[in-house]
Amino acid sequence: MRALSFISKTRQFWNETVSEVWKKAVWPTPKELAQSTLVVVVFIAILSACVFVFDFSMHELVRFVTRKITTP
Repeated sequence: MRALSFISKTRQFWNETVSEVWKKAVWPTPKELAQSTLVVVVFIAILSACVFVFDFSMHELVRFVTRKITTP
């Protein structure tokens, strides 16, 4: 009896999932997808540049401080 209930619930879940993904969802057009991809790539490039500048600055600051401390 429990196995039948599990199978029934699994089938219902699967049918609802397929219905949601293929019938109710609104998929982007190729143009919208390309624009979204471009926005993501540009954002990642900007974020990478910011991380690089911060990392390089911290590296140089640590080198400067350690030189001042270790140099008599």
